[in-house]
Amino acid sequence: LREVARQRVAAAEAALAEKHQEIQVGETLFAFQELSSRGRQRFDLLLDPSDELLTSLVREGPWVGLINELLGEDVECDVSLIYSRPGAEAQEWHTDGAHLGKRAEWGASECTPPYAICVFLALSQLSREVGFTQFWPGSHRSEGLAGFGGASLALGTALDGMVAAPGGCIIYDYRLMHRGMPNESETTQRDILQFVYHASWYKERKNYGSESLFA
Repeated sequence: LREVARQRVAAAEAALAEKHQEIQVGETLFAFQELSSRGRQRFDLLLDPSDELLTSLVREGPWVGLINELLGEDVECDVSLIYSRPGAEAQEWHTDGAHLGKRAEWGASECTPPYAICVFLALSQLSREVGFTQFWPGSHRSEGLAGFGGASLALGTALDGMVAAPGGCIIYDYRLMHRGMPNESETTQRDILQFVYHASWYKERKNYGSESLFA
């Protein structure tokens, strides 16, 4: 699975080098329909969910029962590879998706049900050196926490999302505050397969561009 993902990366970056020589990969920020940079040496590549290997995981992954319980069965799934190369820096705290509908205050017992759930499937061994994703549990309840991610460190509530081995996964609400940590290794690329399950009415418009890389 990791090899297939890296083949997709090679094809996308070959197209990028051929068609957009002005882009310095790893340094220049860019956003295409299929591939976006997420900071220095950090990238997000959309994959075709109809690929046989991915289809089986989308439909039959061990998390699917939970997804159906949280979102119902009228869902769609976007799949991408989040890869961070040596030199990737720590991200700012952020959410992947906005709060929609009712806004709950911090500490409230209830908030709007999720419209999207993200599954991170590790394809690499995560470590302090290679990096991981840090989360603020409970922060999906209030959009008022945006911009205050550092408070989770002061409060001691930040969670280091390091799974035991490749093949382990982390599941979180799309509104949860989190940040990718730096890759301080010399040669190891960090690969995370991301499955974003979402209500069929929701369309992702923030994280990618409008121009096709392969046009």
